[in-house]
Amino acid sequence: YYHTARRRAEEQGAVWANQFENTANADAHEQGTGPEIWQQTDGKVDGFICSAGTGGTIGGASRALKAKSAAVQCYLIDPGGSSLYAHVTAGTLDSEGGSFIEGIGIKRITANFARAQLDGAFRGNDNETIEMVYWLLKNDGLFLGGSAALNCVGAVKLARKLGRGKTCLLYTSTCCG
Repeated sequence: YYHTARRRAEEQGAVWANQFENTANADAHEQGTGPEIWQQTDGKVDGFICSAGTGGTIGGASRALKAKSAAVQCYLIDPGGSSLYAHVTAGTLDSEGGSFIEGIGIKRITANFARAQLDGAFRGNDNETIEMVYWLLKNDGLFLGGSAALNCVGAVKLARKLGRGKTCLLYTSTCCG
């Protein structure tokens, strides 16, 4: 889809937003999402986690939260088949396995993701994600898709890492990475 969008924009003389490499994506989250999280929690943020597609959300929001407090722990939750977990934890672009979760995970570092200020990463798998989809539907009445459920899996993992009494936030969106 990425290459098709670029090609069609060039053929038709249209604007190609290039949401993966156009850092206005991360800027919007640095200037909007991150400060909004900080404001709505009265600055009581111990941890932040989200997955990455374009990398805009995690790239911008992590920078904004770290600017408010270096103590905020910012983490990535990454599905199988993506290279971002290995990039954060080992500095490589290795990937293993695969995932059916759409819209997240990638095998390269985008300009938006490169801006992220991360303390670590977790791997989430399809089984955990599907279990979370059903758990949230049964217990909270929330009907979520795979990427949102994976973010919830990540929030549980980060909350367990941070321990009791900590405020752990996740961000999920249907329109951006």
